[in-house]
Amino acid sequence: MPRPSSQKEGRGRASKKWHRATVVDAARQRGVLPAADQAGQDLADAGEAAQILGYKDAHSFLSALGHGLLPELEQPDGYEYRRSSASRPRQQRWKRDHLEELAARRTSAP
Repeated sequence: MPRPSSQKEGRGRASKKWHRATVVDAARQRGVLPAADQAGQDLADAGEAAQILGYKDAHSFLSALGHGLLPELEQPDGYEYRRSSASRPRQQRWKRDHLEELAARRTSAP
């Protein structure tokens, strides 16, 4: 594994920094992240999950999730990491087939 570069930060304190690609490769080798060809393959974001489950929008879905109304989805199946300042850096993802199965159970319940 390549060595990190040391850079001065703040008041004389050195910090270690790695290239993002190096960290991602190491995480994939350890099994923490899925392989590049499998990443995000069948995962839905909050907007898609809201649509599948019949919520008005992603905010409504995330609110229901936060209030414990969707205990089956409390643990996401994956994450997407973004560097954009316009969105949250870590966004939850759920398997589409799991969402569709949950939606089918919810509509068939009496």
